[in-house]
Amino acid sequence: MAPPIHPNVLTAARLPLAPAAVAFLVLVGGTSGVLAAAVLALVLEITDLADGWIARRYGVVSDFGKLFDPFSDAFSRFTLFMGVYAIGHASLWMVLAIYYRDSTVAFIRSIAATRHVVVAARPSGKLKAVVQGVGTQVVFLALVLHETLPEHAGLLSAVPWWTMLVITLVTLASLVDYLAGNLDILRGAWLDDRKAS
Repeated sequence: MAPPIHPNVLTAARLPLAPAAVAFLVLVGGTSGVLAAAVLALVLEITDLADGWIARRYGVVSDFGKLFDPFSDAFSRFTLFMGVYAIGHASLWMVLAIYYRDSTVAFIRSIAATRHVVVAARPSGKLKAVVQGVGTQVVFLALVLHETLPEHAGLLSAVPWWTMLVITLVTLASLVDYLAGNLDILRGAWLDDRKAS
């Protein structure tokens, strides 16, 4: 049975939706802009859950999809985090740390592929994905409440930053885990390259 919509279509939809969310957040701003961005951020997470479920339910899991989905996740969430930073609710080092982690893991996977090794998802990576997904929703919910409940603005204004801190620390822990878990692959590639040169 063919799926009602191909999972890769849902995965691809996240790519333009993430910049649109940031445009609403940064360029429109105010209650309407924040609310629109929050709705789009929620849609991003729903499509992330839906594409995987459809792929497994209808047996359309593909090698392309296995790579496309995490790329789309990283692209979308990093874009949202940049938006949160742009409006002053995250620190630059947090966004950089998240970027460095994703870039490093992508590099490790590329090196492993040249050695015909598949780097499996580690528990820390799965935890990171859950924390980022849930944390993003907490950040945007707090931003919406900050706009709609001005009497609690002081308390709510701190929630996005602290949530981003938790996201960043979990992401950095995942980076350390991936480096430690794949050190033999990196060392082997490094030594082979030195021998070749």
